[in-house]
Amino acid sequence: MRVQESLSSRWYVDPAVYEEEKKRIFSSAWWLLGPSFLVESVGQYMSDVVSGWPVFVIRGEDGALRGFRNVCRHRGSTLLEEGCGLVNSLRCPYHGWLYDTKGNFLKAPKFGIELENFEENLNLYPIDVHVWNELVFVKIEPNAGVDFDSWLGEIAGYCSEFPSPSNLDYHDEFTIDAETNWKTYCDNTVEGYHLNLVHLRLAKSIAGANVELRSFNEGRSVAFVIDHKEGTDGAEQRGQKGFWVYHFPGFQMVLGEKVFKAERVEALAVNRTCSKNWAWYGKEMSVNEKEDAFQWSKTIVKEDFGICTRVFQNMVSGNYTTGPLSPEMEKHVARFQEIVRHCVEQT
Repeated sequence: MRVQESLSSRWYVDPAVYEEEKKRIFSSAWWLLGPSFLVESVGQYMSDVVSGWPVFVIRGEDGALRGFRNVCRHRGSTLLEEGCGLVNSLRCPYHGWLYDTKGNFLKAPKFGIELENFEENLNLYPIDVHVWNELVFVKIEPNAGVDFDSWLGEIAGYCSEFPSPSNLDYHDEFTIDAETNWKTYCDNTVEGYHLNLVHLRLAKSIAGANVELRSFNEGRSVAFVIDHKEGTDGAEQRGQKGFWVYHFPGFQMVLGEKVFKAERVEALAVNRTCSKNWAWYGKEMSVNEKEDAFQWSKTIVKEDFGICTRVFQNMVSGNYTTGPLSPEMEKHVARFQEIVRHCVEQT
């Protein structure tokens, strides 16, 4: 039997590969921006840098939620600081150019001529926005890729079996980044081969549980479907049934009868990856139980980044080039890497 080899380390350390990924994968993908409750009222905005692109969404006076690249059309300044807030209009902090909450150009103070009839459209650059399950998603290139429902595909139906964020209590968010390539983290996410050695508490919590690893959407989604053993941390903090899912290229969720955690996984650079997480927990859980569950989630991400950083160091040093993938334990890793290769090499 021929065993499939992993992608070579060049795919993880070469800046040229990363630039191709930005163009061919990241710009046309849907990305989790944050919880929708942050932008419920007119003038509320949420601003962040997503896979290298500064963007924001804002609730307009007409009630519609719109998204834009966070860049003034004059000299390229960002309009809004990262985070959330409330504004009546969008004034550039550099030269005072003004836009309304629909992204329309209003005026350029002291410019010298009137720009209303300028030959070039000076409105803000739009991005796609979609709200699903109390979460805001954005797509950088409006005319690229697929619509949100097609992108999410089959996993939407499975998620409907669990409580949505609106049925739980929002707890907190956390962000962790590490010196590793985004693909080492995703390789790690779609296999359970490492659980017993890397995640001791997690491994103990699913000991004796019924665990099945499934793929959906032609391998773009990989999920752990779990029936926790009664009395374990998993059952106590997340509920008996669990659904942990990764969706290509950078969206993850942990769903259970007592938990909803959403995660954005993004490449900050060829050698830097960020995990940004938002967590909701069951209303019946105590404050201490929620905080323990939250800290446990942070620990799992730190443990994953810890081992992925070691892998990446050996790729950078030249100690590691490629290796065999287990057809039993790493078939989803193989498929993930096939998808990446196809996206980057397509003409």
